Amino acid sequence: MRQMKIYAFLLVGALSLHAFTGVAAPTEADSKIKEVMVYATGAMVKRTANVNVKGGITEVKVPLLTSLLDQNSLQVGVKGGSVSLAGIKYGVEVPNRKQIGREVEALTKRSAALRDSIDILMSKCGVLDKERELIMQSNNIGGENGFTAPTLQGIASYVRKDLNEIVSMQYKYQQRISKYQDELTLNDQKVNLFYDKQMEPMSFVLISFEAPYATNCELELSYFVQNASWMPFYEARINRSDTKLHLVQKAYVSQASKEKWSNVNLVLSQNDPAVTNEKPELGKYILPSCQYIGQTTHTNVEDNPYVKVMGVVRDRKGPLKDALVTCGEDRKTETDANGYYELLVPKNSPVVYSYSGYSPVSSNANGKNATIKNVRMESGHSTVLENMKVQQFLNYIEQERIKSVPPSSSLNSGLESNIPQMIIRNVTDKVPGKNSIPDDGADHEVMVKDILVDAEYNYFAVPKLSKDVYLVASIPNWKNLDLLDGNVKLYLNNMFMGESFINARQTEDTLNLSIGKDKDLAVDRKDMKTYSSKNLIKTSDKVEREWMITVKNNKSESVKITVEDQYPISTDEDVKVVLIDSGGAEVDETEGKLIWKLDLKPMEKKVLKFSYSVKSKYRTFSVD
Repeated sequence: MRQMKIYAFLLVGALSLHAFTGVAAPTEADSKIKEVMVYATGAMVKRTANVNVKGGITEVKVPLLTSLLDQNSLQVGVKGGSVSLAGIKYGVEVPNRKQIGREVEALTKRSAALRDSIDILMSKCGVLDKERELIMQSNNIGGENGFTAPTLQGIASYVRKDLNEIVSMQYKYQQRISKYQDELTLNDQKVNLFYDKQMEPMSFVLISFEAPYATNCELELSYFVQNASWMPFYEARINRSDTKLHLVQKAYVSQASKEKWSNVNLVLSQNDPAVTNEKPELGKYILPSCQYIGQTTHTNVEDNPYVKVMGVVRDRKGPLKDALVTCGEDRKTETDANGYYELLVPKNSPVVYSYSGYSPVSSNANGKNATIKNVRMESGHSTVLENMKVQQFLNYIEQERIKSVPPSSSLNSGLESNIPQMIIRNVTDKVPGKNSIPDDGADHEVMVKDILVDAEYNYFAVPKLSKDVYLVASIPNWKNLDLLDGNVKLYLNNMFMGESFINARQTEDTLNLSIGKDKDLAVDRKDMKTYSSKNLIKTSDKVEREWMITVKNNKSESVKITVEDQYPISTDEDVKVVLIDSGGAEVDETEGKLIWKLDLKPMEKKVLKFSYSVKSKYRTFSVD
């Protein structure tokens, strides 16, 4: 059986871990994304490619990878017992730069020809303007004697013919000038599009294989990208004829990784690899300065400190050759015949662009691995055009899924038995089927799982706070469902009732979902009696309160309603509270809660009463 060999490489810039000298030009391998594991922040992308390996050393190039990948996370594996990995190096390129150069060169030549044609036509229009002026100024050609009528008529006809011919020629020239100018504008737009949109930097990996003979193997490549996230949400559907609750777990998945996820397997993970696993260290807390000395907190792993700056330097007419690009005193390069340049520089350091006769300009080198900076040189004010936009993603889920448990008794004796085992609950959910997530940074809905759960449906009323009666679905043993925090869209008999929220970190054994208000059930609360008195020497106050709650079922079927109310709880020994009459309610003395569980027949009404007294020393206050 073939075995999988995995190698992980820590790469910085274009660091080479193997000497590739003496090896033939690399062959390109067409890789496809097969699976993506999406985290709360970021995603691990898995690609596969079929590779033909020759006997000895074979170098293979895997192109068209996102420039946003984390080089530290890059892993390469190969399936094939006789093939092993000999080395790897990482780089960034503009894969279609030569084609862009050819297209831009053709457009530039055409633009130059159009400008020449416009100049010639403008000159012809100027000559016709002079000719028309000459004709219009020839009103004295008859001398003092003038012309006879027939002769004057002939001259007028001749002048009119010349003027009409001039106007007609000028109109045709203007039409051609307008046509050439439109084409020239379109050409400039195409050039800008080539520079600003199609010059997208892409990563590539050069892999060196070693095999005793020619064979075919499968290459697996995985890497982490940060610009991705997912957020869970739910749909709870309840039908009158069904005793079970239909719970659909879904997720919003978004990504702006600069590559397409088309028909891939999606796996949603609750972990967050963007956060370091290093334990924080407490330092000394010094007073009165309130400073910590020697304290460390969670910090992310340091990213690649270098970025490759790439692009084209040009002026109004086209690309500029030999434009100087510098960063500090030791990093510099010049543009080629197509105005293209690339330079590896420290992140956030200034890069300066200069060319004789034009104003120099600078821009800080920002970005992940690579950034495109196209430069437009002008005599007065040159500009740097950037087309890489940073997408921000929220960390939707707080991860509290890892806990430590005692080591299992089945472990071997020795040091290994002293290692505690980490239990990671519900690490991943595999999304059924194939999914496609566009590279647009927007939320895209995917279905995770569809389950039927046992639920109890009851009505609840809290008349002190609301005059409405609420339908609540109670789900016992909900912890077995491995739910996450998320909004719940509620549907009752296919009617949208609004939204609720699942708090997956609560400690109760029963999960309650409030479905909505039922207008066929009515509840009311009234103050029946308030009695207040003071003793003769005014050393204490006493207040008695009596409340009446009326509940009515206007439905055509029987219902169960739980009514909740309360009486005050004293935390002061000078304030005494006595529950005079509970009205038949269940009493929670710790919380001061009164709970009635009622069975109401159709059109039945019930009246609930309770009363209490509050006696206090040396103070007066109101009691609800």
